[in-house]
Amino acid sequence: MNEHEISATKRLSRRKRYKRLMYGVLIAGILALWTGIYLDQFLAGVLLYWAAFFGMLAVWRFSPVTLYDERDTAIERKASDYTLGVFAFVFVLGAPGGIALEEGGLIELPAAFDGAMWTLFAIYAVFGVVYTVLRRRS
Repeated sequence: MNEHEISATKRLSRRKRYKRLMYGVLIAGILALWTGIYLDQFLAGVLLYWAAFFGMLAVWRFSPVTLYDERDTAIERKASDYTLGVFAFVFVLGAPGGIALEEGGLIELPAAFDGAMWTLFAIYAVFGVVYTVLRRRS
């Protein structure tokens, strides 16, 4: 192995170590939240969860290596595209379909249906605004 290959190997090893640390801190925070809920110490669980979240952000922001590269960005973009596509079908078909079925007396929708549909609407509204802003900037 030449010197370039060794440094690339070390760089990948360090990237993997910091990613594990970052996600480990977040998992510890989630477990702390669940433990706080279980022990009826919700506030303590939330505070530990927030501390872990900010710890995760600190590792991500201040690690000495770049944690994500172009490959990670491409995978995230594809996953986001598929996810938005799936929920677009749920929203476009589910909202009017559920209302039509309820109005026809075939089903009674739970109260959570309205909240779910408004949440999906909000997600796509935010996406549309962010997309428009980014498109106009470039």
